[in-house]
Amino acid sequence: MGTTQPETVGGAIVVVAKCPTPGLSKTRLVPMLGDEGAAMLARAMLSDVLSSLCGCPNLDGTLKVLLYAPGTKQGEMDMSSILRSLDMPYVSSPVPSPVLRTILVNNGWVLLPVSSTSSSSVGGGGGPSSSDLGPILADALDRARELLIETSKMMSSIPRPNFVPYANDHNNEGVLFLGMDSPELPMEEVVYGLRTSSGDGRLQLATPRRRRRRRDDDNDDSRNGNGNGRYDDYVDGGERTTFAGKAHMCPANDGGYGLLSIPIHASSTRVFSGVRWSQPLTAISQLKALTDIDGVDVSIGMLMFDVDEPSDVLDLVNRLTIRRRRGEEGEGKEGDDEPSRAYRRGEGGDSLTRKRSSSSFGGIDSVVSTGMRGCFPHHTWRALIDLNVIHE
Repeated sequence: MGTTQPETVGGAIVVVAKCPTPGLSKTRLVPMLGDEGAAMLARAMLSDVLSSLCGCPNLDGTLKVLLYAPGTKQGEMDMSSILRSLDMPYVSSPVPSPVLRTILVNNGWVLLPVSSTSSSSVGGGGGPSSSDLGPILADALDRARELLIETSKMMSSIPRPNFVPYANDHNNEGVLFLGMDSPELPMEEVVYGLRTSSGDGRLQLATPRRRRRRRDDDNDDSRNGNGNGRYDDYVDGGERTTFAGKAHMCPANDGGYGLLSIPIHASSTRVFSGVRWSQPLTAISQLKALTDIDGVDVSIGMLMFDVDEPSDVLDLVNRLTIRRRRGEEGEGKEGDDEPSRAYRRGEGGDSLTRKRSSSSFGGIDSVVSTGMRGCFPHHTWRALIDLNVIHE
């Protein structure tokens, strides 16, 4: 009896990452971990994000882009080193079409440097300045969409088992942004974000309604006020509309956000307009920027946890320890495969905690492969042990 193959999705994932450089990476963790230790943890967290994405069968048909800063030759070498250590194929931008096809088939990465036109927003810390990421992300959105257009020309010749095209035109697929500060990547939100931002491209028929229409003929004596007139009953079949994708955002515990999926009809010049970066209102201002665009709806996903401060590291250790213990006690039943059970306060809670119900796309549990919903960040766990933050 054959096993059921997971349903794969298209679109593009852009991981935004600073090169993990000692003395320049995670500087707020230096008092706790030192220069080398902070960079080690940053590298481990990025490795877990990349590994989770490449290890998810649902994303085998997804274009994967690693946007790195600084966008220099050294930055490219640093990121190439990380991908090689993870045994992941990659290619640097610009990408010839035959090479891009090979990368897609082999579930690899496109290395994309931060644009030189955004150099004014690249700080001395070796990466984008937190004061204004807008131009960087807008430029990356445009370039990711260009890559999607290029890949759409070759999609028909690329084997993508069980791929469900949620748009009649692959150019309608969404782009999903992720950071490197949340190693506990919620794969159910990644898959859902790509699906909901791409739309399904199918004609939907509104609920038919029974109406009455006045007969306009010479025998209708209602014209001269004599009588009530005559009507024909008819059924309005409803308006056929195409479902347009919507944005999807996962807020972070520090007021920012850890995931953002953007539909094709959201203008890159407006998506990040007016966002207040590195402030408690970052997620709220991003939500406003999206909803200010005509025709863009937004869904809110689960809460994600950034690791920026020493207290964040300790909280991360506690969460991972609980997950490990549950995995051992339940022999895997409530371990790494459980979709963020430790983060839920109740099944009937708000949108940050409740289990997502079935939708036109199907429920989360029906689209994310078993074992991929709550990937355990093994690289981060090992780094925390090596740094003596966790004692086995």
